[in-house]
Amino acid sequence: MLKRRSSAYCLAGGVDPCITCAILTGVATPTRSRSDLVRALPTFSEAAKLIGLDPSGITRAVERLGIEPEMWGAREKHLTVSDLLRIAEQAQRASLEEVAGGLIERTERDHSEQLDHITAEIDRFLDRLPEPSASEPAAFVTELRAALPKRWAERAEAIYRHHARSS
Repeated sequence: MLKRRSSAYCLAGGVDPCITCAILTGVATPTRSRSDLVRALPTFSEAAKLIGLDPSGITRAVERLGIEPEMWGAREKHLTVSDLLRIAEQAQRASLEEVAGGLIERTERDHSEQLDHITAEIDRFLDRLPEPSASEPAAFVTELRAALPKRWAERAEAIYRHHARSS
């Protein structure tokens, strides 16, 4: 549902239009053009570095998840913040927090005028995730193995089991 907010539309109903909504609706705010918004978003190759995938892995994930990238010119493709984090969630290489932190660092360095909007998009995505809850040790280990790459899961399980025995 689109909600009218000042001179732009926001799909999430926020007070300030988010980058994604400004792009999707084709409406930029008075101080930000569509080109500024798109340029602040990561390209496929930047997304690959943030997540820890090959660029071809990003292309496959975009196709598998049905993501429509934001085009810049004839060749350059950008991902919205939520699409980047969706791919990171599926790829399970780097944690969502690592990917978000890398995106914030990149934005501070290269597009500081868009930092508030990128940060707001990250917060919106993370706010939609279910709250973690305490679980039984066996369920915790199963969830740990499902959420982490194999080498990290094994190490994390060993640390968990060591501390569980000593407490």
